Amino acid sequence: MKLQSFFRKVLLFSLVVLMVAALFRCANVMAPTGGPKDVTPPKIVEAVPPNHSTGFTGNKFSLTFDEYVQLKEIGKQLLVSPPMLKPPDFRIRKKTLIVRFNEPLKPNTTYSVFFGDAIQDVDEGNPLHNFTYVFSTGKKIDSLSLRGKVVDARDLKPVDGVFVMLYKNDNDTVPFDSLPLRVKPYYLSKTDKNGKFFFNGLADTSYLIFALKDQNYSLTYDQPGEDIAFLDSLVTPQYRPKPHIDTVLLDSLTKGLPSDSAQMISDSLWKVADSLANSKLTPYQLYLFKETPKVQQIEEISLARLNTIRFVFRIPAKNITIHSLHYHPENVWYRSEWTKNRDTLFWYLRIPHPDTLDLLVMNGKDTLENKSLRVVPRRGLTGRKRKHHKKKVVYLSWKANHDGNIKPGEKLVLTFGQPVEKIIDDSILLVQNKDSVWHPAYSFLDDLHRKVYFPMKIKDESSYKLIIPDSSVIDWNGFYNKKIVIVLRAKPLKDYGEINVKVQPKQTGHYIFKLLDAKGNLIAVRYFASPTTLHFVRMNPGKYRFKIIFDTNGNKKWDPGNYLQKKLPEKVIYFGKTIQLRANWDMNETWKF
Repeated sequence: MKLQSFFRKVLLFSLVVLMVAALFRCANVMAPTGGPKDVTPPKIVEAVPPNHSTGFTGNKFSLTFDEYVQLKEIGKQLLVSPPMLKPPDFRIRKKTLIVRFNEPLKPNTTYSVFFGDAIQDVDEGNPLHNFTYVFSTGKKIDSLSLRGKVVDARDLKPVDGVFVMLYKNDNDTVPFDSLPLRVKPYYLSKTDKNGKFFFNGLADTSYLIFALKDQNYSLTYDQPGEDIAFLDSLVTPQYRPKPHIDTVLLDSLTKGLPSDSAQMISDSLWKVADSLANSKLTPYQLYLFKETPKVQQIEEISLARLNTIRFVFRIPAKNITIHSLHYHPENVWYRSEWTKNRDTLFWYLRIPHPDTLDLLVMNGKDTLENKSLRVVPRRGLTGRKRKHHKKKVVYLSWKANHDGNIKPGEKLVLTFGQPVEKIIDDSILLVQNKDSVWHPAYSFLDDLHRKVYFPMKIKDESSYKLIIPDSSVIDWNGFYNKKIVIVLRAKPLKDYGEINVKVQPKQTGHYIFKLLDAKGNLIAVRYFASPTTLHFVRMNPGKYRFKIIFDTNGNKKWDPGNYLQKKLPEKVIYFGKTIQLRANWDMNETWKF
């Protein structure tokens, strides 16, 4: 009774909305236009035999649409279950698509023909999304259904365009768990923009489910860079009740209305009824990730900027050596620096060096790359044009870790593009509020002398200015800086807010808490193992989100899964709401999970 009452309310609400829209259109007289862009997919007006028919005979079926259609990449998107050795033939006659099979059909078997997004209208290319034609050559048809959603394992956002595959345990030559790597699926679906997928016409048995962001349309997991998702247990389809509408009530609501308005009401209500039928199915959620590569490779060797080579590796490097062939000067002509996770290496080159370097990259005893790299850019001008062209001055590059605002406890660090050989500090000026300090103290924070730290006593409601004149910082190649002016301000304490989060896991373990801004950028990170309170002070007013990673192996980072090891990606959860922090305000939240 409650469902019937809800359904009646939905009907009446839809009618009111349509009537208001109709009245609004009648009250506004507008000049004729070309009309809105067509975004409606083709609609099937007739199927011969009808979809979900039993007792199918012959070797073909036809689909007639309400508009002219085309087939796009049908060879890549089509999947017939059970699989066929020969693909069917397709012919379009006016608004009718005719599908003819090229091999005999098995008796007493339910077939499903999955078209993906291949059926599109001719004018705008709107696809009939995930259409499947199902029929049986026997007296009964497999009629169970299955639904779910695919989300990114890192941020839980829905992922569009992912193939979702079902496998039966009926292959005698390939192990069940290896089917996604070796053979095409038995059933196939594809996620929509909301990450949702749907199967119907399934047999009453258990299936292995696997999702794939297919790069080469092979419908098998055969590329190491492909994103995948899976469940560590089999899935079982369910009976989906047939959508139903009270036709007496529908007739009473549409009586006397124009045919197009009546059709809009009918279509809307059938969508609601279809959604209610789907809600009876238990949804499965799959978490998409990319497996950690096992084999080391060079992703990039390039000139990052003048006198700087960048080596990018597929996985963190452990046993990498790089040799320069044909160039072995006695003096130190380059210095190297790894990034924190050791997947990128920089070489800072000292002049003089050749225009081109021959580089051999080794991983242990294995050769990864043998590359000739030009490290002196070619001039774009030749002849008389070069003679009269004014040479561009190249300055030593730099960047600061703060821009505009700074807080007590933070440091101002300047990072230069090359190792610094000399700093002429007698003209450097540091202004703290009204106090001026010439040639202030500084120190290098790294062995390469690229990171320079200027000590400051940062206090609330204070201002700071650092002025480094032209040519005060000189790198080991003789390049110098252009004038540097950095202006910083420490805001009053009342301009900030404070966030206190009481995290209460049901069981002890390794957890990573991430504080994010409204755009998902990382603001702060904390690690904890048991119930505790996390404090975030001097936070700028704005919107914040909370994220927790279940750090199963305790390595203080999120890890993806591994299919053959049946290892799922580490779990990620988000707090149920976005926090709005105001200035001079303490925000206290409790998160039980």
